[in-house]
Amino acid sequence: MNSPLKTLVSKFELFLIFFIILQPFIDLLTSFSIYIMDVHLTFGIIIRFSVMILILVYILFVTQKKFRKNIFLYFILFGVVLLIGLINNLLVKDPISLFSELRNIAKIAYVPIMLFGYLVVFYRLKEHKDIKRLVQRNIFISMIVVSVVMIIATLTNTGIQSYESEKLGHQGWFFAGNEIGSIMAISFAVVVYYAFQNTKSWKTIYNWLPVCMLIFSQLVIGTKVGYGSVLIVLVVALFIFLIEKFRYRNHSVLTKKYNVNVIMSSVVLFVFLLLTPYTPVAYNMNVHLSWVGLDQEEINLESDEKDAESENQKMKEKEEKEKAVQNVLLSGREHFLEQHKEYFAEAPLSQKLLGMGYGGNYKDEGKTVEMDFYDIFFSLGILGFILYITPFIYLAFYVALSIFKNLRQNLNSEVVLFGSAIMLGMGIAYTAGHVLTAPAVSIYLVVLIAYLYNILENKYS
Repeated sequence: MNSPLKTLVSKFELFLIFFIILQPFIDLLTSFSIYIMDVHLTFGIIIRFSVMILILVYILFVTQKKFRKNIFLYFILFGVVLLIGLINNLLVKDPISLFSELRNIAKIAYVPIMLFGYLVVFYRLKEHKDIKRLVQRNIFISMIVVSVVMIIATLTNTGIQSYESEKLGHQGWFFAGNEIGSIMAISFAVVVYYAFQNTKSWKTIYNWLPVCMLIFSQLVIGTKVGYGSVLIVLVVALFIFLIEKFRYRNHSVLTKKYNVNVIMSSVVLFVFLLLTPYTPVAYNMNVHLSWVGLDQEEINLESDEKDAESENQKMKEKEEKEKAVQNVLLSGREHFLEQHKEYFAEAPLSQKLLGMGYGGNYKDEGKTVEMDFYDIFFSLGILGFILYITPFIYLAFYVALSIFKNLRQNLNSEVVLFGSAIMLGMGIAYTAGHVLTAPAVSIYLVVLIAYLYNILENKYS
C-alpha cells in the first residue's frame, strides 16, 4: 500500500472511532429534516449509508489477506441470497413496494457490514492506539450529548411526546423514541464503567454525575426498556464491584477505589428504586394494566369471586390474563407476530427459504412485527436468516469460550459490564425491536461486540 493511500486509510479508521461521537448529532439532524424541513430522505440516512458503503469498500480492499477471503465469501453469499430473495418477491409478492423492499434490505445489511468493519478497524488500530480508552470515551461523550438534550428538552418543555395516548414521557428532540431509548439502554453500562474507572476517591465522585443524567434521561422517556436497563446494569455493576473489592482486598489503593464505587452504585440504585413509583414508566405501566383489565382493583376483587366461577370460566380467565400480561410485556407486538406467522405458513417454499421481504405478504399495507429477530427471519427466510445470524453465533461462541478459559481473570468489571450491554442490546432486539433493524441504534451494539471480541482475543482468526 503506497504512502498516500495508507495515510487516507489511517484517517478513515480514526474517523470511524470518532463517528461514535457524531451519532447524537446525526439523530438531531434527522429530527430537523423531518420536523422542520419536512424531508423524509434525511441527513441521517444519507450520512449513515454513505459511511456503510465506504466501510464495505474498506473491508474488501484494505483487510489483511489472511481473513479477507472469509469475509469476502460471506458477503458474496449474503448478497446473492438478498438479491435472489428480492427478485423472487418481485415475481410472487403482490402488492409490493420496491422502495420499501430496498430500504429494508439496506437496514438489514447495515449490521453485518458495520460489524465486520469495526472488527477490522479495532484489529488494525489496537497495536498503535489506546483503542479501549477511545471507544469508552467516545460512547461516554455521545451519551452526555444525549443526556444534555433530554434535560434541556425537559426544562424547556419542548420534548417530542413519546406516546400519542394518555401515557407520559418525551423523547427530547430526537425523532424516534424507541430508538433513542434503546441507544441509552445499550450504552448505559459503558457510562457506568467509565464512571467507575475514573472514580478513584471521594474527590472524583463527580464522574457519577453523567450516570445520574443518563438515568434521568431514560426515565423521562417513559419506556420499560429504559427502566429495565437502569435496574439491570446497576445491580450487575454493584455485584461485580463487590466481587472485585473482595478480590483486591489486600491492595490499599484499589480497595479505596472499590469502596467509593460500591457506595456510589448502592446509593444510586437505592434512590432509583425509591423514586420508581413516581416515574413516567410506573404511571404508564398502570395505564397499560388498566387497558388490558389487570388493574389493581380487579386483582383484589378476584379472590372474592373465585368460589362462584366454574372451572371452565377460571381457565378462560387465566388464558385471558396470560395474554394480557404478554400484551403488557410486548406492547401489542404479539398480534403482529401471529399475523406474520400466518403469512409465513401460507407463503410458497421460495419465500420460506428466501424471505417475504418487508412487512410479509400483506394485502393493504406492510407492517413489521417490531421484534428484530422475527422481522429479519420473515424478511430473509430460512437461508437468509442463517447467514445473517452466523457471525453473531461465531462471535458469541468465541467470547464465551475465551471467558471460560480463564474465568477468574475475565470475570472483571470491564467484561461483565460490556457483556451486559451486549446482552441487553440483544434482549431489546428480541422483545422491543428497533436495534438490529435501526442503523442509529445498531452501530452502538456492533461497536460493543467488536470491542469485547477485541479485548478477549490474542490472535485475530
